[in-house]
Amino acid sequence: MDRNFIKKIRKIYFFSYIFLGVLAPFICLFFFPAFDPRIHPISYFGILNNTSLIFMISLIIFSITILWNGTTIIRKLIKNKKHKLILRSILLFASCCLFLTGIITMDFGILHQIPALFFFLSYNFFIFIFGVFRSFSYVRKGLFSVSVGSIMLLSSLLLIPFPSYGVAEVVYIFFIFFWNIIMWVQKESIPV
Repeated sequence: MDRNFIKKIRKIYFFSYIFLGVLAPFICLFFFPAFDPRIHPISYFGILNNTSLIFMISLIIFSITILWNGTTIIRKLIKNKKHKLILRSILLFASCCLFLTGIITMDFGILHQIPALFFFLSYNFFIFIFGVFRSFSYVRKGLFSVSVGSIMLLSSLLLIPFPSYGVAEVVYIFFIFFWNIIMWVQKESIPV
């Protein structure tokens, strides 16, 4: 297949991911305007009749997208084969956990909470370790990912002032989008 064609498909898919990431919460809020992240976790959309399908589809698409984008970022920006293997393993684990979080709703209690917790822990760990490995070649660029991974972990401190983990999830998701967009731009600026 033509490289330019594949590159165009990746761009379309990536921008669709961003569009869906912005649009899906608004659709869910339209169907459940009483949502308050200080009271409800984001996974609450997964158990409501009118938002459960879009929530599930969104998380499945996000899990595929972060895997695809992360894999291409690793391939382009990390040169050491051992580091690539470690990062791909962590990324695959995080993506599988997000996928399971989407298909196992909050109705299942601990069965939903376990993959959700592992996603939140493993994805920011992936970003942090990516930054550590990247800093071996580019200190400043690596420090960016280390900082974002650390801030994502620190977002869990938002559990202290709020009764729900919804606010922490919103901040965490913002940093997922932020990091993926910045890394996608860096990856695209490197010639093939």
